[in-house]
Amino acid sequence: MKKTGLLVSIFIAGTLLSCQTSDPDTPAAESKYQEEGYVLASISQTSASNTFYAGYFPTLPSGNVDLTAKSSYSSFYPSATWKNYLFGQPLVSDKKLSKMAVVKATGAIEEVASIPLVDYISRVLIINDQLGVYSTGGNRALFMFNPATMENLGQIDMSSAQNFPDHETNIYPHLTYRASDNRLFASLYTNSSKTGQFYDAQNVYVEVINMSTKKWEKTAVFEQATYAVSRGAENSLVDENGNIYVITQGQYGLDGQLGPNAAKRSRPQILKIPAGSTDFDKTYSFNPVSAVGLPNLMFQLVLGGVYDANGIAYACISGQQDPPRLLELIAKLATNTITATEYQELSNLAFYGANQRWARLDLNAKTATIIQDIPLTAGYGYPITYKYDGKIYMPVYNAEQKLNGIYSYDPLTSKATQINSLTAGGLITHFYKLTK
Repeated sequence: MKKTGLLVSIFIAGTLLSCQTSDPDTPAAESKYQEEGYVLASISQTSASNTFYAGYFPTLPSGNVDLTAKSSYSSFYPSATWKNYLFGQPLVSDKKLSKMAVVKATGAIEEVASIPLVDYISRVLIINDQLGVYSTGGNRALFMFNPATMENLGQIDMSSAQNFPDHETNIYPHLTYRASDNRLFASLYTNSSKTGQFYDAQNVYVEVINMSTKKWEKTAVFEQATYAVSRGAENSLVDENGNIYVITQGQYGLDGQLGPNAAKRSRPQILKIPAGSTDFDKTYSFNPVSAVGLPNLMFQLVLGGVYDANGIAYACISGQQDPPRLLELIAKLATNTITATEYQELSNLAFYGANQRWARLDLNAKTATIIQDIPLTAGYGYPITYKYDGKIYMPVYNAEQKLNGIYSYDPLTSKATQINSLTAGGLITHFYKLTK
């Protein structure tokens, strides 16, 4: 009996100790990763290679910033953030989806976990704490995963979606989620290496996936619009009512369509999928460049884009008349007298010259207004737009004015201020705010 009583006592003591170790008031182990702050990243490009820099800042990075004093990487191009984690391409080029974070001890970014892939990652979108979606370079490849555990949750069957079997590329580089009806919208990018165009179709195709059933539903088609992916298109444009806006870039003149008489499909348009609908509003087409008063430009660009509130969005658009040298080179291109050196000059002037301006877009009234406090920028650099704490953050690069930094715009005052200047490290590519 004494032995039995002793065993019971040991059992009770063990139970008490077990309860104590699982006490909810016991502090959790401190994370090795930063849970708040900012990450600023850049790319330094040469003819031989690219070097990526990324640095952690506990507060808003302001003043002169030298990113070469931070860590460098062979690749750094996150596609989505969730709390204090970054998701996208790995730090070393590889076929996997990488989950990354900032190490407290060093300030460097490291891979926390990853999912091996057959193809390179294309786009990542986080829906909630347990569900994310990513696309890859595989034909119409769309997958689900858990961003907390990095468990792969399976592939969505897209075999009935729009496909161009003669094109090497049919992928989904832009994803939009609408919470009101739990649907995912995946924009198709299709391309053939046999042409000089980046997009080889004359219509825009957006695939609709029901995330309640995890199944493809339909293809939404807007005729005579092209290239539903623009440089810097990291954000989904969904308003408070559930209206979805899709920025289409057009063909950059690569299809031979230039100037005011170019086909409508060859020029930028913002399209609309109304709230409660899974089809395009065929009557809605908004060209911000024309709306701002520049309908006759040879090249029209609409880059980046972020939604704010009450029908207002912000994007980087062509913002001045075509420079004379650009028009001269276009004329040579039209008469097939342009040299290889001149063609490279033409590309640099069209895409990397400081010809763009950040603009306020009224998506309901279909009007565009230049933000006067922000100067001309080479928008085709990396025009990724961010919204944090009620303010809009926009990168500006203007070599002539020696500008290379981020501007903060306050919608309440309609005023913009330059918050930092990148003194070394190349062009700014990303700016993230980390949260718990």
